Amino acid sequence: MPLFRSRTPEGDASAAPRRGLRVNWVVVLCMAGLLAYGVLFVRSAGSIRVGKPRTLWIDVLRVWIPLGLAAQVALARLDYRKWIDAAAVPWLGTVVLLLLVFVPGIGTTNNMGAHRWIMGLFQPSEFAKVAVVPMLAFVLARAPLSSQQWRLWGALAAAALPAALVLVEPDMGTAIPFAVAAVAMAFVSGVARRTLLALVGAGALAAAVFFGAILLPERLSPENKARVERVTDRVIFPHWKARVLTFVYPERDPRGKGWNLMQSKIAVGSGGRSGKGYMQGTQNLLGYLPWAVSSSDFIFSVIAEETGFEGCALLLLLFGGLVGGVVWTGLACRDATGRLICAGVAAILFTHVFVNVGMTIGVMPITGIPLPLVSYGGTFTVATLAMLGLVQSVALHGPRGDALGMPPP
Repeated sequence: MPLFRSRTPEGDASAAPRRGLRVNWVVVLCMAGLLAYGVLFVRSAGSIRVGKPRTLWIDVLRVWIPLGLAAQVALARLDYRKWIDAAAVPWLGTVVLLLLVFVPGIGTTNNMGAHRWIMGLFQPSEFAKVAVVPMLAFVLARAPLSSQQWRLWGALAAAALPAALVLVEPDMGTAIPFAVAAVAMAFVSGVARRTLLALVGAGALAAAVFFGAILLPERLSPENKARVERVTDRVIFPHWKARVLTFVYPERDPRGKGWNLMQSKIAVGSGGRSGKGYMQGTQNLLGYLPWAVSSSDFIFSVIAEETGFEGCALLLLLFGGLVGGVVWTGLACRDATGRLICAGVAAILFTHVFVNVGMTIGVMPITGIPLPLVSYGGTFTVATLAMLGLVQSVALHGPRGDALGMPPP
């Protein structure tokens, strides 16, 4: 018996009036709740600031959410299979934009020397996520390749090129979701488990070598430490090294590099069960969480301090509903490309939540990865809402069937 059984034949005109009922309303409601969290706590994070930081929440409400919702509606109305057919075009476009960030006069360099913006207006790395998911779906499900192995290597190449360009910006945090999405979509596409395990094992080994190269010198004599560091400093960006060392030894520089992590942990822990009250978080109000990160990378710290365990539990429940709704949309779709799109979007969202929350409570290195729909970030908000538009397109236009023997959403 097939896993997915169609209830309405594809192309049946009688199904058209019911199309609105096929929108995944769990995703819509959870998305709305998370956007409300974002507006409220970006406002709270900037409440004691002066100038632009104080009004960031107005930009979110008036500019970025409307732009993102417009993109979402446009993508939802377009049959995702047409987007898949033309997936190479936006993919190549984002690769070109990722190259342009390194061109003087076009790319903008931040105060740490990173090349991440085009003319100071938007980050191509965020839009690359929207382009990579359909490209991976095309390669894994539709590309005229001779074998499953070639499809896997093609998918890895499609994810690796933009991820590598993001890495050399440098921006390790933004590059991580590309790898997770590629592995998740390869698994859903039916790639052999042995191959996937080998791939994940290779990634784990690379991560172990990376962390080992940074941490090993800490256990050597000063003379040997200097020798090893002369080698590792040639292949590891200094700020990557600093973030790993800060993660492991935050107490070494509590007023410098370890400040954000230590103050974030204090903010999260001091929230208790129900928090200190909206716009009453002392870590934020007294400036212990710097404004440059309190509304973006460390927005979870502000939420935890002001709403406590209860507010954080509700927030994570909304994220669980959002990711679960995306997965459910994929399970209810009988089309391979539709399932792959949902798998990729769910993987990206889950990675962002896992890494962001983990770094604010000290169980993950600080990587500068935002919290979806909650952290301040115009490009990121628009890109996330656009990805959810792809999911709604699968819900609206994908051939439906029972998911695991249960009714479609």
